[in-house]
Amino acid sequence: MKTRKNKVLKGLLVLILLVIVSLLTFQIKNNTKEKNIQSTKEENSNVLEDKDNKSNFEGIDVTSEDMGVTVLGYHSIGDEFKKDPLVVSKELFRTHLQAIKDAGYTTITLDELYDYLYNGAKIPKKSVVITLDDGYKDNYTNAFPILKEFKMKATMFIIADYLDGDVYVLPSQVKEMSDYGIDIEDHTLTHKELSTLNYDEQLKEVKESKIKLENITGKKINFIAYPSGSYNDETLKAVKEAGYSMAFTVKKGQAHKGDSQYEINRVLVDYTYKPRHIKRDLK
Repeated sequence: MKTRKNKVLKGLLVLILLVIVSLLTFQIKNNTKEKNIQSTKEENSNVLEDKDNKSNFEGIDVTSEDMGVTVLGYHSIGDEFKKDPLVVSKELFRTHLQAIKDAGYTTITLDELYDYLYNGAKIPKKSVVITLDDGYKDNYTNAFPILKEFKMKATMFIIADYLDGDVYVLPSQVKEMSDYGIDIEDHTLTHKELSTLNYDEQLKEVKESKIKLENITGKKINFIAYPSGSYNDETLKAVKEAGYSMAFTVKKGQAHKGDSQYEINRVLVDYTYKPRHIKRDLK
């Protein structure tokens, strides 16, 4: 009798063990499948992002030849008209973007500009770069919605220690714009004129700001604009040491192949600029 009971118990134990093993095997396979699906989704997401970037130029006449690219430099995009060289009203800003659109120009990112200037990549024959310096609050409240309205690319050079939400944008707003597709880049830590600082001070300004903005956006910061256009030979060494690919001045002119990658020209735009001036400087 005992022998029979023992056999039954052993049989039950074996059955239970088989059920447990089967459940564990199913769970492991299911987890592996979910991981594979997630991995595939991430890979597909990256592929789609690449395709989207490439498709931006579909149907547009492109070139890798040197033609000169205008980099427009804005600062504050105010609610109203002011006779302030740093302020362009939001209505005037809108007319500028309309002029760019009407002239058949395509806005490109700094990555696209860099690849064109130094890697032989092709960009539209009518290309323009839009930049905004300092990270004023109205860049978020005024410029950002208008850029979205026109579906145009732009770069904002942010002062990393000035994210107060009063005069300047908040970190959360920087992140929101970055996530949308606005290119967030560096305008130093505290906006000091770099040429007035020694090398170590300059390196701190450009290195710590880079780290801070990378922590906010979760993206690598590759480009910088010199505050007030101030720089010297030590600045060039500092930005290279900090890991930047390209830097922008306030010297008027276009960006050309063969230009020093740390001395890229721009065209600063102020309240006197009419749409005809924008069209003139695009050529």
